[in-house]
Amino acid sequence: MLKPRAIDQVGPDVIRITWNDDVVSDYQARQLRLSCPCAACVEEWTGRALLDPKGVPPFLTIMVVDPVGRYALNFTFSDGHHTGIFSWERLRALAEKAEKKEAKSDDAGDRA
Repeated sequence: MLKPRAIDQVGPDVIRITWNDDVVSDYQARQLRLSCPCAACVEEWTGRALLDPKGVPPFLTIMVVDPVGRYALNFTFSDGHHTGIFSWERLRALAEKAEKKEAKSDDAGDRA
């Protein structure tokens, strides 16, 4: 089962998770805020995003990181938002999505 071995706040806007398979993932506060799964940010029945990215400050920080049972984290952001529950699976998927996006960006740069 995938779970964190360590969770560290390495800056005011960065959380680092070291997973039990030795993968290390860094999460930016704004990335997490834009990916919030709570009912205020995502329409519960359709999954449609309700959060307008323009309304999320570019220089957001993470004020508090709280564990939720043995399966998730909850973040309190500097904009006051604090209702999202980020499961281990969701956090790992966010990291993998960011890595793929980064790899595509690197590939595009190599071709230029």
